[in-house]
Amino acid sequence: MDKSRWIKWLLAISLLWTALPILADGKEQKNGKPVCAEASQEDKTQLEMVGRVLGEGKAYAALAFLDAAKLDSPAAKLYRAHALRQTAQFEQAGVLYQQLVSSCVGGLAYQGLGLLAEMQDQHEAATNYLKSASRMLPVDSRVRGDYGYALMMFGDNQAALTELLTAIELDGNNRLAINNLIMLMYKTGQDERATQLARDFSVSEQNLQGIREASGLPAFQVNQRQQFSLGSCYGNTQLCTGILSPQLEVVQ
Repeated sequence: MDKSRWIKWLLAISLLWTALPILADGKEQKNGKPVCAEASQEDKTQLEMVGRVLGEGKAYAALAFLDAAKLDSPAAKLYRAHALRQTAQFEQAGVLYQQLVSSCVGGLAYQGLGLLAEMQDQHEAATNYLKSASRMLPVDSRVRGDYGYALMMFGDNQAALTELLTAIELDGNNRLAINNLIMLMYKTGQDERATQLARDFSVSEQNLQGIREASGLPAFQVNQRQQFSLGSCYGNTQLCTGILSPQLEVVQ
């Protein structure tokens, strides 16, 4: 069964269950939403460097660069919130994300709040935040994939299926969503479908075994929190399940 046919079939069944456009302060309005103003070239360069450092999982270094740059734009605050979250400074990260939900990076701030809640096993709160993020960024594959994962952890498997399939159709290279979809199949007892998906999306047997184990082992929760904090999960190069990897958290 080819990939597109498999996805359409999954949708029909009933389950039981990058270049960085850097932004500055947003004061303009578009369709009633704030739009970030263009940053200076110097600020862009500094934020691009912070984004690269964050993408490498070096959250403490990112905080140091942000302190040195003394930037106060929504993009800089969002990066700081990401770095604080990745260094387990949850309260400070939450305060910053909340300050940004009405800004020009509001959708990404809601996403950050969802990630923060999921890290602390607050699954219902995570789904609520990520639902808001998906409404503001409806065609962002990463947001929809995160929302799907949070729904799966909350136990709403049918809604999780829809979101994960949406994420994959929006971006066929979203390995995180693909792996999470396979995990959903395992969690709902559909091992043959999980195996077929792995074959369709060229998931190695080694990675498939990792997903299979992650779908049921309690120890996975501890490992997941380590991934969230340390930035060790890089979708396209390592086995990656769970929520958004730091490498993909650049400001769009």
